[in-house]
Amino acid sequence: MDEYLCVMNAYGKLATEEAQVEDLRQAFEVFDDMATGRVSGHRLRAALTSLGERLSDEDVDVMMGLIGDELLDTVDIDYKQLVDKLASV
Repeated sequence: MDEYLCVMNAYGKLATEEAQVEDLRQAFEVFDDMATGRVSGHRLRAALTSLGERLSDEDVDVMMGLIGDELLDTVDIDYKQLVDKLASV
């Protein structure tokens, strides 16, 4: 019985994490007007620092740094890749 509860608990956590990742992807899709899977770095920074739970510029720098591009404010970001990297941290 204890093993069953441990497995079900782990499955519940995994399902919750997967739902959170999907929620994050859907949040990015709001800013993807052309449905390309990409959003401008500038627009992403503006949204993250001004909407909902506002992030500091430093927090956004760290998050965007996961992609490894120093010019992220001037390029389009593959947000699906970013979400995958955030989920693996």
